[in-house]
Amino acid sequence: MATYERTLHIQRSVEDSFAFVSNFQNAARWDPRTYSASMTSEGPVGVGTRFVLTGGLLKGDTVARLHLPIALAGMPLPYDIVEFKAPSEFILEGQSRAVRYRDRLVFSQHGDSTQLVYSAELELKGPLSVFDSLLRRAFKRIGDDATNGLVAAVEGSA
Repeated sequence: MATYERTLHIQRSVEDSFAFVSNFQNAARWDPRTYSASMTSEGPVGVGTRFVLTGGLLKGDTVARLHLPIALAGMPLPYDIVEFKAPSEFILEGQSRAVRYRDRLVFSQHGDSTQLVYSAELELKGPLSVFDSLLRRAFKRIGDDATNGLVAAVEGSA
């Protein structure tokens, strides 16, 4: 299993930061490997909310530059919110045929800004698990790419 953790500081209130990030369809606004994201359940965001992100190992600009169809470059990744404690924490989990994943996001007041601790786990399933050591090495880069744009996306949201 590959793990990742990063602490970010956002110049927005905890409530605003939590509201933007917990609506995980916004992930396409900060993660270059998320080509699209949608909420597929009804009602307000909370426990049981389902998001489907389409993404892959290639960044979206690489997919565009190579003129690859999204269906070829990416795969649908369903995420379900399994814990939701507004405005301090939420946990999403999901799995595809190849991987299982879990993201835990913890928000706290830090002076006049929000501290966000983003933790993620990714596990290859079945015969793919032989590539776990390679995944562990690549997961830091994938995690950094996924979170590098998060602060600007939250701070730029209305």
